[in-house]
Amino acid sequence: MRRTGFTLIEILIATMILALGLMSLMVGLSNCAQMMCLSKEYQDAQYVFCLGERLYPVPPSSDITDAEEDENLNIDPVTVEEMLVDLEEEMPRKRLESFNGFTFERCVDERADLDTNEVDDKLYILRTRVAWGSGKEGYYEELVRYVRQN
Repeated sequence: MRRTGFTLIEILIATMILALGLMSLMVGLSNCAQMMCLSKEYQDAQYVFCLGERLYPVPPSSDITDAEEDENLNIDPVTVEEMLVDLEEEMPRKRLESFNGFTFERCVDERADLDTNEVDDKLYILRTRVAWGSGKEGYYEELVRYVRQN
């Protein structure tokens, strides 16, 4: 007499394969959600960077007399809310809350003293940084460029 159907072992193996597949799918979805959140933060950082560049543009090199002391090049950390007030722009409160903790800052790196045989090229390193988060989970995006002083 022959029985039709699956044995208990076959059902257990099929259940384990299904559980393994579902677990892999859940891990993938979790990683995807985490990447989407991080991507939104970097997109918001780009927006803050654009706001800062509009409010504090880098002056042409002909207008730079002392790069390390120039107040247009050295910007202390500024929040998005302060920038919007200075630009006289408005943003919905809910959208503004998503920018809490974002700051824009810019500084010129100090130059090392030149040796006697070196020629001064008058190039300075300008660092523009947008930072967000705090403590161990703090992130930042930084743009480094050179400016020449006349």
